[in-house]
Amino acid sequence: MGEVFDFDRYKSRKEIRKVSQENVIYEIYLTTVKYVYRYSAVDLTNPVEHLTTDSELRHLFKEDRDRFYYAFSELTKYWGIEIERASAYPQGKEFEVFSTIGDLCVFIEGRTKGL
Repeated sequence: MGEVFDFDRYKSRKEIRKVSQENVIYEIYLTTVKYVYRYSAVDLTNPVEHLTTDSELRHLFKEDRDRFYYAFSELTKYWGIEIERASAYPQGKEFEVFSTIGDLCVFIEGRTKGL
């Protein structure tokens, strides 16, 4: 005889996975804002209120590539992303590859699939 399919269980699991994925996306955003703010050259009173995915990294770091590198290194360490600086972006092209906070978030999300 065939196996009985428990649709409610399937639906619950699907919803749990969706919520978990949304939480990861939110955590990616929060950690990105945290580290960008930490190394930013711009003074912000409350970074979560002022930094969005459209915030330009070139402006936030005042084109200081070292500040960007420190924030990028902290983010990759936090998320356990093993990467060489040169393979993530060509040296001197940091702000072209990652022009906004959203670009960093997408990069991290792509590297953390399955966590």
